[in-house]
Amino acid sequence: MDYDRILTQLGEFGPWQQRLALLLWLPAIGAGINVLIAAFAVMPPPEFRCRNECDGNGAFSFQPEGFELWDIFPSANDSEPDYCKFYRPVLQADGSCNYLKNETMKCKSGDEFVYPEFDMDVTVASANDLICGDYYWTIIVDEFFMIGLMAGSFIFGVMSDKVGRRHTLVTAVVCCAVGNLIGCAMPNHWSYAIPRILASAGGEGAFVLAFTMSLEYSGVVEKVPIFPWVTWSTLLSNYIGIPFAIGEMIPSLFALGLKDWKEFSAGVSSVIALTSLVWFFLPESPRWLIANGKIESAREVIDKAAKVNKVKLTPDIFEADLEENQSKEDTASVAEEMPVYGLMDMFRKSQIMITGALFVCWPVVTLLYYGLSLSADKIKLTPNVYLSYVLVALIEIPAYIILPLVIDVWGRKPLFFITQFVPGICCICCSFLTPGTAFFAVLALGAKLGAAAAFNVTFMYTAQLYPTSIRNSAVGTCSTVAR
Repeated sequence: MDYDRILTQLGEFGPWQQRLALLLWLPAIGAGINVLIAAFAVMPPPEFRCRNECDGNGAFSFQPEGFELWDIFPSANDSEPDYCKFYRPVLQADGSCNYLKNETMKCKSGDEFVYPEFDMDVTVASANDLICGDYYWTIIVDEFFMIGLMAGSFIFGVMSDKVGRRHTLVTAVVCCAVGNLIGCAMPNHWSYAIPRILASAGGEGAFVLAFTMSLEYSGVVEKVPIFPWVTWSTLLSNYIGIPFAIGEMIPSLFALGLKDWKEFSAGVSSVIALTSLVWFFLPESPRWLIANGKIESAREVIDKAAKVNKVKLTPDIFEADLEENQSKEDTASVAEEMPVYGLMDMFRKSQIMITGALFVCWPVVTLLYYGLSLSADKIKLTPNVYLSYVLVALIEIPAYIILPLVIDVWGRKPLFFITQFVPGICCICCSFLTPGTAFFAVLALGAKLGAAAAFNVTFMYTAQLYPTSIRNSAVGTCSTVAR
């Protein structure tokens, strides 16, 4: 049974495939949600003060009565004040406090801190005082997230080949939701970081499976009617990024109303869990069923698809074509004479320059994409942190819409260069500008737009630079290096 041959009668992108492609947007949205959960749940307070000898043992405030901030902090008037460093306080005999301007001190790990109101009421960072000497823990949480991405791509990729796309997809979604829900119950920062591995592995698996299944239901030949130079497969491989970007916007909307990190995490995790309901409406990939010898199951799925597409399949379409079999036999005899490639062939003399270049570009693209996605509050695109995160996610959508229209016209290599060069220039220019200005915001968003496009181009370009026999391994190796 040849699914591509069946598609000549079934249709490559009829109502059945369209319905399934839209359903697969749901797990892609869940994967997008997962990316920015920690951005709000672990958000460090922008302002704080550690207890000093003038505060005594009772409650104390960020700005003591009778003092201005510049009386306490040497950098209070800077664009990015360092609240870890303060003038040395001296308690006078009459109970008043004096700050010595000629001597400074620093907050230490284990000090008690007070925080004024900020965008969240309570976060993992504020509850565990992850600032100053313990700020590195907020970075470790992101590192655990990256470990999960690396593991998820490999584990769920292998699992999908063994047990099927449909069951693996729901398993990945459940892992993502459960990992985040477990984090809500964790008593401290390090125990919160550990289930982030499970959550991010599930999120990565959910997106990869949504991407794969949307392509496997459809064909690779039929063109989009209004864009005759674009195939449906090219369109789908790029458009699956749109629900991912939509998902990245959802945590910002939840954070507007849920200010406690545990309530916030539970809320967005519930949305991710709901996307697992697509399991009841998605059939198994016919391509996977055929490849694994489950012919009767594949025929049942295809018969149902034919009813939805309102086409009648001829009985012989399920039978192997004689000419095709002869062609496959000829191809097999030629294949026996062709060399068999392995992973180490990525480092052969003829490939080493390509592999080396990709080992540089993949981490750069990953760093740029996730760096901008997770740091919208720090680069201050706008005074409103929620709007900043929404804009950083929203700007990806034009990239996913435009890219399929030009990638087969301009070619992979020019776009591979442009989508990295332009964001790089934007980021260099931003380093000389003041965060929060309009021009800074435009350049930062331009960098994110280019980074989103670069991710898609780099993935497609890498897959096409290596022989088929090591293609998946090559992409997986580059992705691992990037993480």
